[in-house]
Amino acid sequence: MAWHQTVILKLRASGLFQEARVVGAKVRASISVTSFVDIHFDPTTRSYSYALIDLTLPYPGDKRVFGWDDYAHEGVAELTGLPTFPHHFQRRDAAGRWLFEPSQMRGQVGVEIDVVIATVRDYLQTRAT
Repeated sequence: MAWHQTVILKLRASGLFQEARVVGAKVRASISVTSFVDIHFDPTTRSYSYALIDLTLPYPGDKRVFGWDDYAHEGVAELTGLPTFPHHFQRRDAAGRWLFEPSQMRGQVGVEIDVVIATVRDYLQTRAT
């Protein structure tokens, strides 16, 4: 089974998303009109990006709430100092600045999507209370 089929099945089974489908070269799982999860994965290089997007965020250009990826973000000292570099988790602090944390993600999208779903579920539950 292709990576995107496995991911879509898990996203749909989670009950969190209105829709999960392939959009271009990524999988997009919609939470609402303005919130969704984008999953990018290259099976050849195992490069990945898993991100929760909220189009209502006030930050110009980058509407990610949080996410995991293996992009090196050259020039970001906080990232290059991580023991898991280039793999990392990033989230915004209260002022909107990026915080970078170690990540165990390694581009095993079929397994890691479970962590993404659980983290999005926790985030949504926290916002609802």
